[in-house]
Amino acid sequence: MNETSNQLAERVLHRIEAEDVHPRPRWEFLLKNYTFWTVGAVAVTLGAVAFSAALFEVENTTWRLYMATHPNLFSFVLAVAPFLWVIALAVFILLGYVNIRHTNRGYRYPLLLIAAGAVLTSVTLGSALYAAGYGGRVEEALGSIPPFYRPILQQEHGWWLNPNRGLLGGVVMSVASAASSSPLGFVLKDFSGHLWKIDGADLRGIDLTILARGGTVRVVGVPVVGPTSSSTVFHACFVFPWRVFGLGSRPPSSPVAVFSSSTERMSGIARSDVCRGIRPYKQLRDLDENGF
Repeated sequence: MNETSNQLAERVLHRIEAEDVHPRPRWEFLLKNYTFWTVGAVAVTLGAVAFSAALFEVENTTWRLYMATHPNLFSFVLAVAPFLWVIALAVFILLGYVNIRHTNRGYRYPLLLIAAGAVLTSVTLGSALYAAGYGGRVEEALGSIPPFYRPILQQEHGWWLNPNRGLLGGVVMSVASAASSSPLGFVLKDFSGHLWKIDGADLRGIDLTILARGGTVRVVGVPVVGPTSSSTVFHACFVFPWRVFGLGSRPPSSPVAVFSSSTERMSGIARSDVCRGIRPYKQLRDLDENGF
């Protein structure tokens, strides 16, 4: 037994000498371990950033008005689905998982436990980042590098700059009060900077309340005349708020008139035939009457 052990020891020593094997210092193993942990943590954090941006997209998509901007729900989902962020989330979580598995003790943990931990960490941290407003900032930062990516808010602006289809979006600049002698209406500055004179004769109580708050709105209606050098007339049928979630509160851009109590009386008046011809009138009316 001793002779066999001696022979084995001699063979090992001979191989060590022949291959010029030297022991590695402890700091190399520690550096490798810390590197894997660091890369894994960074990857999971980037996954959280991607999730916060995806959450921002989903929250700021006007799902309830898809019938006005797109022919059907399927085409709308294809347009707004955050494919880029979902792919980025999957890649970063996979990268984090692989690196954590290569750490000193990572191989001891079950595969499912590490994968679930990486996903849960990314989702939890991503939700916190979204609540802090970072999801929208990531969207805006990446959107400033065209044509690589177009943020959801820019897409929404494009959809609501289509007056020929009866869609307008922009900032309320001024409003004529329902109590004044002038016709009920308001001035809207769209996302391209063009001014529109909006005829509000068909607007009802909820629409006027939204206008009274000022800020950015969505208008569904019918164009009356073509563009001129100064402004364009547009007949409004419905007004919906333009909400932006995940970037903090945004106050109205300009002061507007306070409507009189006659707006309540106007809520029960039927809209004109001009508005009944827009698509989809019934769904938009139900949204308008029941609150957006």
